[in-house]
Amino acid sequence: MKIKDIIPVALGKEVPDILLTNLKLLNIFSGKTEETSIALHKKRIAGIGNYSEGKEIIDLKGQYVLPGFIDAHLHIESSMLSPRRFAELVLPSGTTTVIADPHEIANVIGIDGLDYMIKSTEGIPLNVYIAVPSAVPSTNLETSGARLGPEDIIGFIDNHPRRVISLGEVMNFPGVLNLDPELLTKIEILRHKYKKIDGHAPFVTGKELNAYINAFIKSDHECTTVEEALEKVSRGMQIFIREGTAAKNFNELIKAVNINNHQFFSFCTDDKDPKDILSEGHINYMVKKSVEYGLDPLVAVRMATINTAKYFNLRSMGAVAPGYKADMVVVDNLKDFNINTVIKDSKIVVENGKLLSEVKGFYNEMPSKIGNVILPDFSEKTLEIKVKGKKIRVITLEEGSIITKEKIEYPKISGGIAVSAPERDIIKVAVIERHKGSHFSLGFAQGLGIKSGAIGTSIGHDSHNLGIAGTNDKDMIIAAKKLQEMNGGLVIVKNEKILWYLELPIGGLMSDRKPEYVVEILSQQKDALNAIGCKKDIFMTLAFIQLPVIPEIKITDLGIIDVAKQKIVDLFTE
Repeated sequence: MKIKDIIPVALGKEVPDILLTNLKLLNIFSGKTEETSIALHKKRIAGIGNYSEGKEIIDLKGQYVLPGFIDAHLHIESSMLSPRRFAELVLPSGTTTVIADPHEIANVIGIDGLDYMIKSTEGIPLNVYIAVPSAVPSTNLETSGARLGPEDIIGFIDNHPRRVISLGEVMNFPGVLNLDPELLTKIEILRHKYKKIDGHAPFVTGKELNAYINAFIKSDHECTTVEEALEKVSRGMQIFIREGTAAKNFNELIKAVNINNHQFFSFCTDDKDPKDILSEGHINYMVKKSVEYGLDPLVAVRMATINTAKYFNLRSMGAVAPGYKADMVVVDNLKDFNINTVIKDSKIVVENGKLLSEVKGFYNEMPSKIGNVILPDFSEKTLEIKVKGKKIRVITLEEGSIITKEKIEYPKISGGIAVSAPERDIIKVAVIERHKGSHFSLGFAQGLGIKSGAIGTSIGHDSHNLGIAGTNDKDMIIAAKKLQEMNGGLVIVKNEKILWYLELPIGGLMSDRKPEYVVEILSQQKDALNAIGCKKDIFMTLAFIQLPVIPEIKITDLGIIDVAKQKIVDLFTE
C-alpha cells in the first residue's frame, strides 16, 4: 500500500474497498464507545467517521468492534498443531497476532525448525512474529537435538528481519547473572538491532532482578504472585499474565492490575493445548475473565491489544484507527464477548463464529514428518533402579503449575530394586534421549495419579526427549516403542496393550491434521487415563518435568536436576 493511495480514501475523495457501518467502536485511545463507520483500503483502515460509500458495504447491526487480539508469548508447538492448523484454531477466538517462540522445534532440529515455522506461516491470515530462541539447549543439563549459537541467530535475523521481533525468553537467568559470554552475545546481537529481549525469571527478586533487567530484558511471563508481578512492574518490566494448560496464573495476577498500572500488563497463553483452546477460547478467554473479575472492559481489551503492540513496537497493530492494519474482532457485547466476526487484512475470515475457509499460505508443500525418534538399547533389566541408599529424591508435581518440589521419601523395594509405589502415588519416570538414542535416566515422581500401566510423550520441555512414567517396566517399554513408531506423540498403555495414542510426526510435537480431529482424539484420552487410575490430564504436567530452568527439582536425560544450583544430584540421598 502506498500513502498516496490511501489519503484520498481517508478524505472521502475515493471510495473505500469496504465500508463497515452501523457499529460501536470501543476506542482504546479515548476510552469511549463511538457509533460510527470504518472505511477500509486494501489491508488498512483509511478512516473512521462519517463515510457513506464503499465498493462493499457491511452492516454490523450495532455490534462492537475491537482490535484483533494479540498473544504476547506462546509456543505454537504446544498446541500440538502445525502452524496453519493452529491458525485455524485461534482465529475464531479473535486472535489475529501472536509472538511465537519456536524453541521447541528448534531444540529438536535447530535452524531447519525455524525455517519451517517461518515458511509455514508466510502469507497466512494470522500475524506470526518470531522470537528467535535464546536457549537451544536451555542449559547444559540436558541433551537437545540441535544447538543455536550466536552465528545461527545472526544469519536467521538477517534473512528474516521483518518477522523476527525479539530474542526468545531468556530462561537461563543464572547464565545472565554469571555473565555467560555466549548468552550475553545473543542478547547484544538482538538489542543492537533494536529487538526486544523476552524474559523468564521465576522468583528472581531484589538485586538479582536489577541485574537481570540490566541485560535489556524487559518482560516476564513467569510471575506467580501479586508481589512478584508488582515488583517487576516497578522495575520497568512488562508482565505477561499467563493462562495456559499446565500453568495458570490469571486468577492470582489479575489482582495486581489497576487503573494506574494496567498499561504494563499483557496476556499470553505460553503453552495451551487444542482441547482447552476449543472449549475455553484463547486470549478472548482472559478478556472475558478480566471483566468477570471486575475490570473495565476497556482495560481488559487494552491488555489484549495495544499494550502488547506498544511493547513490541508493532506500530500498525493493537488498535482500530487510521493507518492501522484492518485486523478486527466483532462482538455482540462487552460482557460475554461473544465473537461473531473476525476481520483480518480487511477480509472476513470468521463469520458467525466459524472459520470460512482452510488456512493456506505461500509455501504449500510443507513436510508431514520432521525429525526422528531413536531409542537406545534398553530392557526391563536396564530400567531397574538398584537401591543405593535409604531414601530417594521424589519430584512432586502440582496441578495447574509447572513448578515442582523436592520431597525425600523411603523407596518401595522389591528384591533390592526400587520400584513404583502407586499406593503412595510415587511412579517411576524415565527420560530417554531420543535425538541419537544414546542414553536415558531414571527417577521417581509424585502427583501423576497413575495406579497401573504407563504413559509416554515425546513432548518434554525444552529438549523434547521421551518422557515415560509407569508402574511397571514392560508397559513403559511398550510406550517408548510406540512413540518411536509414530515419530513422536502421546501414548497410554496398560497390561501390555496400547489403550490410546496421538501421532505427532512433526518433530514429535505437532500434527498437520485438522484441529477438530486432534481435539476428538484428545477427548478420547480421558477414558484411557481413567483406565490406569488417573483422574486428570497429566500429559502437559509430564511435559514440564524435564524443564531444568523452572524450580525446584527436575529430571532430564542426564539425571535429577537441582534447578537452583544448576547441577545433577543423586537420586538416593543417604
